[in-house]
Amino acid sequence: METDNFKRFMTFSRGERIAIITIVSMIVIILIAKYIIINNPPKRDYFKHDLDSIIARREAVLDSVRRADSLAKETAKANKIFSPGESSRKLGSRYARNDKKKHAKTKETAEKRTIDDSVGKRFIRQANAFASSGLHSAPLHSASVEMTAIIDLNTADTTLLKQLPGIGGAYAKWIVNYREKLGGYCETEQLLEVYRMDTARYGGIKDHVKIDSTFTPNKLKINYDTFKVLLKHPYLEYDDVKRIVNYREHKGLITSWEQLVKIVGDGIKPKLRYYVDYL
Repeated sequence: METDNFKRFMTFSRGERIAIITIVSMIVIILIAKYIIINNPPKRDYFKHDLDSIIARREAVLDSVRRADSLAKETAKANKIFSPGESSRKLGSRYARNDKKKHAKTKETAEKRTIDDSVGKRFIRQANAFASSGLHSAPLHSASVEMTAIIDLNTADTTLLKQLPGIGGAYAKWIVNYREKLGGYCETEQLLEVYRMDTARYGGIKDHVKIDSTFTPNKLKINYDTFKVLLKHPYLEYDDVKRIVNYREHKGLITSWEQLVKIVGDGIKPKLRYYVDYL
């Protein structure tokens, strides 16, 4: 009798066997996954800084230095070819035989350089700072590079803006988009208001951008523009526009900046004065 009870106790139905197998399989899978995770932790680094900004500047520095070093070597070699100690016949033969193409390429490369020496040195210092933080294995050596153009922020397109150090396609579009929302840049410092623009990136380009002294921005007709038009301007919040519209509907026209400051209050953006027309 006891033997029969024991057999019945140790005998499992088909459903029970499936359940047992499933549980055992899950336990095995969990143990394997735990072992893999412990022995292969995810390789991720976390930075408090803007990682995109740091990488972009670092790559720009490395590319600039590589091109500058290559140019310096080719230029030195070309100068050596034209040393005065050689006879004109020997000089011409040697140039034609070995370095005609290289010299032409060096000259073309030199004419296309657009990065200022001061910018290159500044970026070298930044790269060395990155190196000390572990972003680069060794400090970079300074190199001489040229930039002659100063870009007008209100006329430059994205192609021209991308020539600025640290400014790629995305930043060029953001600069243009913000310019359209503002009605034009009146101060170069307004670049700091562009989406994701940080002080380090701005510091690298501020000496290579300008505002034409004759530029006049597109202005808001503060007494006639609709609520929606006023609200689209970056320097006006919903409550600001509400106060302006209520004032002009109940008390009359706004005639000066001082009056507008009293209407909007202390929260008014000082740079808004560039973009207001009272006529």
